[in-house]
Amino acid sequence: MHRRLSSTKEDAMRLVVDRFVEDDDGRVVDLATGERVVLTIEAAGDMPAQRRWAVRCDALQKLQQRRIVPLVDFGAIGTSRRFEAWRCGPPWPGAREEGQNASDVARRFFLASGLTAGTESLDRVRAGPGGAAVLPDSSAGYACETQAAAPADIPLDARAIASIDRPAVASLAEMFHASSGSRPHIAALWGPPGSGKTNVVRQLARIARINGFVPVAARFASSRYADLWQGRSLFVIDDGPSGKAWTALLETATKSPQPHVLLIAGTDEQRTVDGVALDRILPETLVADGRTLARIRRAAEESRGLPGRFVRLLWPTLSGDAHARRSSADRLSRVAEQPAAYGTGDPEDPTADIGPATAAIGATWPAPGELAALRRRMEGAVRQLAKGRHEPGIRQLRQAIGGLARRDDWIEAADGALTLSSSLLRRGRIREAQAALDEARQFAGRSGRDATLIDIGVMSGEASIDLARLDDAEAVLTAARSAAQASGDGRRAALASLALGRCLFWRGRYADAIVALSATAGLDEAPPAMRFRRRLLMARAAVGQRDFSNAMSLVADAAQAPGVNEQPSLQSMVACGAAFVHLAVGDLDAVERDVATAISASRAAYDPLRAVRARLLLAEAERRRGRTSSAVNHLRRLASVTAVPATIRARSQLVTDLATATGDACAVVARHVGATGLGALALYAPDADRSPAIAALDDPLVHDVVAIMRLCQTAEEERAVLKDVCGRVRQQLHANAIACVALASGRYDIVAADGARIEPGIAARAITAGITIAPCRSGDGARIEAAAPVQYGGAVIGAVCARWTLGSTYDLTRASSVLTMTAAAVAPLLSAAITRRERIATPGLTELRGVTPPMVELRHAAERAAAAPFAVLVEGESGSGKELVARAIHRAGPRRERPFCTLNCAALPDDLIEAELFGHARGSFTGAVADRAGVFEEAHGGTLLLDEVGELSPRAQAKLLRVIQEGELRRVGENVSRRVDVRIVSATNRDLRQEVAAGRFRVDLLYRLDVIRLTVPPLRDRREDVAVLAEHVWRDATARVNSRATLGAATMAALARYDWPGNVRELQNVLAALAVRSPKRGVVPPTALPPQFADAGQSESWRLDEARRTFEERFVRAALVRSGGHRSRAAIELGVTRQGLTKLMNRLGIFDAPDDDEQPTTND
Repeated sequence: MHRRLSSTKEDAMRLVVDRFVEDDDGRVVDLATGERVVLTIEAAGDMPAQRRWAVRCDALQKLQQRRIVPLVDFGAIGTSRRFEAWRCGPPWPGAREEGQNASDVARRFFLASGLTAGTESLDRVRAGPGGAAVLPDSSAGYACETQAAAPADIPLDARAIASIDRPAVASLAEMFHASSGSRPHIAALWGPPGSGKTNVVRQLARIARINGFVPVAARFASSRYADLWQGRSLFVIDDGPSGKAWTALLETATKSPQPHVLLIAGTDEQRTVDGVALDRILPETLVADGRTLARIRRAAEESRGLPGRFVRLLWPTLSGDAHARRSSADRLSRVAEQPAAYGTGDPEDPTADIGPATAAIGATWPAPGELAALRRRMEGAVRQLAKGRHEPGIRQLRQAIGGLARRDDWIEAADGALTLSSSLLRRGRIREAQAALDEARQFAGRSGRDATLIDIGVMSGEASIDLARLDDAEAVLTAARSAAQASGDGRRAALASLALGRCLFWRGRYADAIVALSATAGLDEAPPAMRFRRRLLMARAAVGQRDFSNAMSLVADAAQAPGVNEQPSLQSMVACGAAFVHLAVGDLDAVERDVATAISASRAAYDPLRAVRARLLLAEAERRRGRTSSAVNHLRRLASVTAVPATIRARSQLVTDLATATGDACAVVARHVGATGLGALALYAPDADRSPAIAALDDPLVHDVVAIMRLCQTAEEERAVLKDVCGRVRQQLHANAIACVALASGRYDIVAADGARIEPGIAARAITAGITIAPCRSGDGARIEAAAPVQYGGAVIGAVCARWTLGSTYDLTRASSVLTMTAAAVAPLLSAAITRRERIATPGLTELRGVTPPMVELRHAAERAAAAPFAVLVEGESGSGKELVARAIHRAGPRRERPFCTLNCAALPDDLIEAELFGHARGSFTGAVADRAGVFEEAHGGTLLLDEVGELSPRAQAKLLRVIQEGELRRVGENVSRRVDVRIVSATNRDLRQEVAAGRFRVDLLYRLDVIRLTVPPLRDRREDVAVLAEHVWRDATARVNSRATLGAATMAALARYDWPGNVRELQNVLAALAVRSPKRGVVPPTALPPQFADAGQSESWRLDEARRTFEERFVRAALVRSGGHRSRAAIELGVTRQGLTKLMNRLGIFDAPDDDEQPTTND
């Protein structure tokens, strides 16, 4: 979390929590914005205290009050400390009255919001973004017992503006979670002034920090702070008019080849990269409370949907603090504006911050003619290199570069350093070439030419390939290609694509290599060598795809092109490429001829490495002929060459092991590929000896297609196989999510998925159209989607969907074909999964046991509720079985295959309920070592039971209402909104309508929860069910203790006479204890029951007439239950007339059975 920069001048400078720099003068700077902040670091405390603190900071960060210092970031430091970062300057330097006014306003706001105000002191007043503002202490901002004021009673100066969730944050935040290998993500954010770009950037900076990135403004990428984040992944932010986005990315990628993220924020759309626009906000959204002041509503209407304009209209600058406001803002924004390079001032003005004497020297030096002489000297060095005089040429070139740099001719010095690095690369001296590239990058930074930085990036990528550091190469080359495309430089974009294609070839990703090499824009103006190189690289990639005819055609075209025989360098290049292709097809005689030509031309072109490559091909050809001794002799001669790239060394070691190995050659190749990561080494295995181990090293595209087909033919459960298929396709397409969506009964259900959550909207489009939808922007522009319909049996039964993160730099041209192939492969599996789901009968509500009319009606009501998509409120006494009813509704409904989660609202304190409902982000407090999903996310797609919902506090009720209304939530400590699809089932033992009347429960929340109401009757009102429940509970209890005892009739009667104040839960407790105390066999007598059952029995009469009356009542009730409440049918069953049954019911006091005239009729 802390990193110190060691130097004589700056040994006090350190990086704090991956975002802030503590400068050598004690000031703390936010690297993401350059603004000054105040860091407070304290002990973390116990876990409950940490959670309360995280909830408090999360709430304060989302508020904007002009007299309270904004909270920029917060989180954990290690395992025992926590930090808060507040955006403000030094103590308030202005008038004391202004500071006192700020303190009073802040206190009124906290009290009006029902929050603790903390210690009131003028020492807490700071120079904030808008003038005097209060820096809250560690005790401020917590929920307190004080009742919050009604919104209409809060004055305007004591109000705050809450942060509005912007969809752009969630879309762009995915860049920090996506696994794109080593490639950078590049995205744009645009909107008019006042649209909220600054707030979005600040939220993204916090998300980046939490996910391990260092958020850095583009203007700081090459500042004196740069060594602090060496080797780290950066979130580079270009939110100013400087236009340093691509310069910063190139410098960052070449210094530290990591998966960086670049965001370009501005007012205009960036057409060269993916991005998202900030839409205007409706006035109703800006004004969240309908009972607010007319002035606020008027400001919302006049803001034209721009949050920044809304703030300015709401709180216009007061004349008394205008100067202080402006000066404090200047201090905040300029505090980190240090020299960008070498500490000599603004790179746009080389003489900035230079003393008069130095400036005078710069005006008279160098002497006239010196620069021209140095340039001629550099041109002479280049001619010597072309003639093969490498050492004198390199020595002279170094001298010329040094002279140009000392005379501030940075452009020529950078070009010379590039030429030097190119020459060193051709000689195999990779480390020296990288040192020359470091010098070139410094010179290019001083010259201000982005084109030179692109060349340096391409050359750095080539050097990384030669060192077999393919991850680094791919990261740098992708950044260079993106920068060239953004600047419209076709030639450099083509050059970067060629190098990227070479990198992908060595990785064994031949299809991706061909896609990269197929970018022909800019090749027309490229030199002939580049065009030849492209053809030969495509031929090598075609060999990797086993497309030998295409490879031979490409080599033949290159050999017949005009000018080849006149240039030895081109001739050696073509001959070496032809030898590689002929070796792949087994034409060993042609290999020998091609190698001879390549060696001869390499000597004429003074290119020794080309000759080494050719001799390696000859050694492999000799080995395949069975001439092992000749192959070994060639390899011994090559071993004397020490300065060779790692790729050539790997090839040499492979051929040597193949020539001397006595075991399986395929195992040798597989071992070398695994050790070096160079997938293209597999192309040196003899084609006649190919085995499954070598075949697995072929082009991943073919391998994955075969693997998908094999997966779909396995006999495992369909959903598991579909999930494996989704994972493989996701890896192949570098997607953020892949899903198989089924169309059933008009619903789009996700059967299997891999990766992030995916919305089925793109599936609906593909199914409706019946054709594959190529990768395109979604309707809201927040993501890139594609889908292919799944057809089976002449009908469209679903779709295979894919989603990519904005800013992905992978080519998606193959996505449509891969998705179409996958859709065809999974069609039988998806059809079987749909059929299996339809065959599963809807589970009956058998767990709701009972024969009384109330239980029969409860089962019918629960069945109707299960089929409906609305919220359910289950009322009943404690222990009556409310959770059982909720589970039965879930199992009988369409969400039965999705999660069922429960949360006991009465068991959680008020300050922890938000973390339980919504979860928390990693690092939001010390104990948050990982992201944790709340119960809402855990229940996504399923059912959530909120038990004892009437116990929620008013604050928790408001949080719950917002999630239910909007279907979105934010984890504690996170700035990203997440969509959830959850069915709410609430349970309570209170009458919520009375709670609303008493002011303890929100009526709007009740309307959301009480759509379908079910009431579970207490056990004392359905005594006939006691025997049914007791039999089931007793059977379960005795089975668990391995007992065969039974309950006697008298015991069962005693259980039926008891009132059961604890309902079914008490019944379970009594019978479980009875099963443990009773013998393992025999009949359990009523005397074994607890004493309260004997007391209940003493109150009963044991006269014969009372017993007869009790028997008759139960007998009649049972007949009514069996007849469904129809008295006529019950009378026939009992053998009496309907009038006789009515008289008998009146005598027995049975009045709850409806008359036949009251029975509902149906028209069949």
